[in-house]
Amino acid sequence: MRNPLSNTPFLLFLIPLILGILLQYYFKIEYLSIAFSLIGVIAMLFSYLIVEEKQFRWRWLFGFGLNLFLVSIGITTTSYSQQQSEFEFSGNKEVYQGIVSDTPQEKPGSTAYKVYLPNEDKSIICYFQRDESHNKILRPGDGFLFQGRIQPFTNMGDFDYARYMYNQGISGSAYVSLRAWEETGITSFSLRYFALNCRQQMMDFYKALGFNETEYSILSALTLGYQNDLSDDIKQGFRTTGTVHVLSVSGLHVGIIYLMVGFLLGFIRRGAKYYWLKPLFIMVLLWCYAFITGLPTSVIRASAMLTVFCVSDIIGRKSFSAHALYIAAFFILLFSPFSLFDIGFQLSFMSVLSILYLHPKAVSALKIENKYVRKIWQIFTLSIVAQLATFPLCLYYFGTFPTYFFITNLLIVPLVTFITYAVGTIALAKMLSALLPVFSFYFYYLPVKVLQILVTVMSYLIHFFESLPFALLENVRISFLGLILLFAMIVGFLFFFIRKKSRGLIFGLSAILLLLLEQICNNLKIMP
Repeated sequence: MRNPLSNTPFLLFLIPLILGILLQYYFKIEYLSIAFSLIGVIAMLFSYLIVEEKQFRWRWLFGFGLNLFLVSIGITTTSYSQQQSEFEFSGNKEVYQGIVSDTPQEKPGSTAYKVYLPNEDKSIICYFQRDESHNKILRPGDGFLFQGRIQPFTNMGDFDYARYMYNQGISGSAYVSLRAWEETGITSFSLRYFALNCRQQMMDFYKALGFNETEYSILSALTLGYQNDLSDDIKQGFRTTGTVHVLSVSGLHVGIIYLMVGFLLGFIRRGAKYYWLKPLFIMVLLWCYAFITGLPTSVIRASAMLTVFCVSDIIGRKSFSAHALYIAAFFILLFSPFSLFDIGFQLSFMSVLSILYLHPKAVSALKIENKYVRKIWQIFTLSIVAQLATFPLCLYYFGTFPTYFFITNLLIVPLVTFITYAVGTIALAKMLSALLPVFSFYFYYLPVKVLQILVTVMSYLIHFFESLPFALLENVRISFLGLILLFAMIVGFLFFFIRKKSRGLIFGLSAILLLLLEQICNNLKIMP
């Protein structure tokens, strides 16, 4: 019988890696990693020493050893990340050397900096006391000395803020008064610091175009992933309408860049002598975009996946989309195991996985001859399958469900596409104006006005749908068991509708029954 996972071998690597991450994260068994590693290596070596007559019987041995080895890798990388997040708090004020490692964020009465402590090899948040007469802003890579007391994070109501910051690799926080710090004059260089400074230059460029505060904050979030300037009202509007995903640069934005560049290079036909230049140029632009957005994990993930597509296109091999996703997820978790517990990673991975598997089937479910109506149907089904995979996670983490998500995504996603195109046009106009300064006004005026109109229309749509009755269902949080049962129900019904197998329907109905029983038990527990 053919192995159904044979087309996606990296999924077989991804599963034991995730298992190792979970074992170390919850049980801290780093002392067993060496044992797992040795047994795995011995099993793989022994599989090559088996006589040919018995190799078929022992064919599982190599896979068993490889899985154990990957589990040990997951344990080791997670243990290292845990060491990075843990800190021995002395409770005393001490002098520390710090390096700014991210773009500063304005808070009420202070400026928050993510800071790397090279002597301790830890990352913390420093809250600098704000002084209107002293408006010096440090940039990523700037070094400074400060005196402060590093303290652990405290939780905010039901939200486990301390655990959230722990998963971000941040050990604690410190308040720094006006006279308790000074610059060292030394600027550290790294690719990420340089990328963050490039993103800041792009944000300064947006400001110079004359956008108002709301337009600027939305534009910075949509195209660069910088959400610190967004007001709480704007964020809530995007959450209520089910379009908050467009504020975090991710697979959607990278996919838009991929399609846009592919369209512009459409004159290079497959089979041409220099066809390889097309995927190569696309890869370069994708990573340039990842660079100017500050190299966030979501963009790296999407860029890595599309890079696999481009490489397979260059070498002339047919790629499997889900396999590219598993490859990207494997290497992201290998170098950043705490990404597994990041809500953005989970939502993004599930939505992309759902789109890859279900979107083609959903589009083909209805035969449409008119190409324009077909495009609308494709966008509509894209929104449906993405929400289908992510709404259980939204219920689990947030306890909310946006009622009008299918309509808002149908309108907002195309607007994000047009906004991205407009920003690309402005970037091109900037280059042309450098060559022909006399025409700079004409190059800028039209695309900037178009961009302003698009952002204004988006703001109006968000406000309109947010104001509709029952726009957001709240207080529908589910337990972890409920999350598993909800996914089981979805998988069962999908199996029934796609494969026409009755056991899928039975599986889905059984999951619903268990979900109802779980809810009844929970209600009985809280009754007096």
